[in-house]
Amino acid sequence: MKNVLNYYYNLYPDKIYQTKDEYYFFIYNIRYSLIKYKEDIKDIKKIYETHQNMLNQNIYIHPIILNIEKSPLTIINKNAYILLKTVYYGEKITLDKIVSSYETREKNHTKWSQKWSIKNDYLEFQIRELGKKYKKIRESFSYYIGLAETAIALSNLAENGDINYCYSHKRIDTNKTTTELYNPLNIVIDTKVRDAAEYLKSSFFNGKNIREETYYYLNTQNLTPEERILFLARMLYPTYYFDLFEEIITGKMTENNIDKIIKKEDEYENILKEIYHMCKIKTNLIQIEWLE
Repeated sequence: MKNVLNYYYNLYPDKIYQTKDEYYFFIYNIRYSLIKYKEDIKDIKKIYETHQNMLNQNIYIHPIILNIEKSPLTIINKNAYILLKTVYYGEKITLDKIVSSYETREKNHTKWSQKWSIKNDYLEFQIRELGKKYKKIRESFSYYIGLAETAIALSNLAENGDINYCYSHKRIDTNKTTTELYNPLNIVIDTKVRDAAEYLKSSFFNGKNIREETYYYLNTQNLTPEERILFLARMLYPTYYFDLFEEIITGKMTENNIDKIIKKEDEYENILKEIYHMCKIKTNLIQIEWLE
């Protein structure tokens, strides 16, 4: 790997450290991270442009280092890699870091209600095919599909309304740090409520009491009525369950991992009811009987 860095980047680290996700090293106390690029290579141009726009606006993002061919990607043993100068790393992810995301004129025209509906169809097919093998998933699945259906109904109400877009993240995991948070490969354009909802869900299922932060967010962020509805929709949509579902059926985790989700469903449902009532105050929200 040293030879690759020498040749493609004119960088000469003394030591290179390896983790599951990256090679990293330090030069003059600056941390660099060489990570495998797993997305469609056709997307790298757009990723690089978004990253440049963020840098030009002084938004926290790890700069991408171009190789000697002026390309963001370097092919090593038939795998594509990207080199980042990880200037913001190792700090804990907090809600303040999440809500400091910057708005952009770019828009994401994804209809999440449609995307979630397609996802539901796929998961329902999987449960029909594999349900007999996974007893805990089979017995809990209907509840979480129900949450998703409610989220879809709410998204349908709000997606064409007054919505602000900002630089967001594909996933927020509060077990991770700013090393991952400011990775340009994790950036997407989406509604401003996306990151906050995913952060709060991740915090809750990692054992944190999220009531205070949830109230703080809803009372300080000047959300439009449509954004409040979308925030509730995202809090309802069980990414935490569906992500585990896919990890289990692909053999990456054992089914017992789903227990930590199921045992907290009543507590989380109480939080959803509180959010629902807070959102009703400032929106013309439809009545959802099971949240009343």
